[in-house]
Amino acid sequence: MSANDFKVLFLYPNLMLQTMFPQAITTFSSLLKERGYRVDIFDTTFYETEEKSSDEHRIDNLQVKPYDVKKHRQVLKPLADMIPDLRAKVEEFQPDLIAVSALEDTFPLGVVLLKAIEDYGIPNLVGGVFPTFAPEKALREEVVKMICLGEGEGALLDLCEALSMGKDHTRIQNLWLKDKEGRIIANPLRETIPLDTLPVPDFSLFDPNRFYKPMKGRLMRMGSVETHRGCPYKCTFCNSPGQVQLYKSASAGEFFRLKSIKKVHEEIKNLVDNFHVEYIHFPADTFLAMPDDHLRRFAEMYSEFRLPFWCQTRPETLTTERIRILERMGCRDMSIGIEHGNEKFRTEVVKRPYTNELLVKCFSLLEGTTIRVSTNNIVGMPMETRDLTWDTIRMNRAISRYLYSANAFHFVPYHGTPLRQLALKMGYITEETKLTCITKDTVLNMPQYTKEEIKGAVRTFTLYMRYPETEYPRIEGAERLDDDGNRLFADLQKEFTERFFSDDAVSIHA
Repeated sequence: MSANDFKVLFLYPNLMLQTMFPQAITTFSSLLKERGYRVDIFDTTFYETEEKSSDEHRIDNLQVKPYDVKKHRQVLKPLADMIPDLRAKVEEFQPDLIAVSALEDTFPLGVVLLKAIEDYGIPNLVGGVFPTFAPEKALREEVVKMICLGEGEGALLDLCEALSMGKDHTRIQNLWLKDKEGRIIANPLRETIPLDTLPVPDFSLFDPNRFYKPMKGRLMRMGSVETHRGCPYKCTFCNSPGQVQLYKSASAGEFFRLKSIKKVHEEIKNLVDNFHVEYIHFPADTFLAMPDDHLRRFAEMYSEFRLPFWCQTRPETLTTERIRILERMGCRDMSIGIEHGNEKFRTEVVKRPYTNELLVKCFSLLEGTTIRVSTNNIVGMPMETRDLTWDTIRMNRAISRYLYSANAFHFVPYHGTPLRQLALKMGYITEETKLTCITKDTVLNMPQYTKEEIKGAVRTFTLYMRYPETEYPRIEGAERLDDDGNRLFADLQKEFTERFFSDDAVSIHA
């Protein structure tokens, strides 16, 4: 079979209305098309797979300004259509390989989709963070035939070549698969790929509605650009350090690396010229994890576009010069990870070893800028208590004058993270615990901090941060998840939205 006859169907089991593009699939599609393979996609983003989207949960918890939810939802298709549509896609496209990209909270949906087309007998490959850090669990699913650990560019190309040419594919680096007896063949990692050798990502594969994402009360036409791969920091709740360690232990190269400024320019220009985006989203874990000189040259390059953009970083990466550079570039929105406000807990458990004094000092550098700043905070980490969460609230109150908003996310014990191992050790979860999304719920069963208390703390976090202490008794009542607490919280929601998120609100940045 020639490359022109070999067809790959990407299967993307995504959370409803999570419209940021999956960087891996956009890159894989370009690579395959360059080599003559035919490509298509089945994407669940616009099926009504949930009652509420992650952004709607964040609106409920007063973390983001409300936007036109009805307009965003008007593109949704009924859940009942998903499987028939998938089977119709398979019958029409007749793929030779199904390639799935899955996160830990979307992997179960991926399994459901694969089971729905299992009778077609098409080989499948599942890649992503979850199979990378839990390969045996991923392959435990009978319907999953092959998985990819780590980066997938080289492995996917090698697999397509082998299958199209009728060659042996069981020894391809990065791939794990089951032999005829069900035994796992675990192939070693290959070297990390030079990022500048990759083609411009292929966004044409996706529904055009994917470009629209809510940002501070508006649906913006937004494009994502990869500037880094990996992260140099060692936060215990995140699996990016695990990627770095995975490649280091396999002597397979440095996982954390920057794309060249020239390459990033090429990708932004593609989004501007061909897809007319009005806003840029830089999804790097820590955008400012770059040398000062690189940032200066990056800013010079970006001056050609002058589009507003969002990025995220850490407090200790901020300096007066860097903030001024970002502001001149057009940085409109920035999220900064605090994660926890208790200095001892943050240092010993989260492995973020900086002082609260430094944290406040770094945020004070933002005074007077036009950048809308939000904080990222995690509630319900292993060994946490409600009193410890209050230290995080107090820290956000201490810097509230510099903030547009604050995010409070539920802790999720992802595979490949030290805090998952701690949660297992403490008996807060089991190996079979099913995870959920950080915006929706907690899965930890902790005697000192119940699920109900954690959920109540998340939904009232912003209220405690913004309201005067005289209002605390009322807010405390809204932490309760019973009927009375829910009614009180609904009243506070309405009041807070009118006060802080209306067009004429003056208590936070415009």
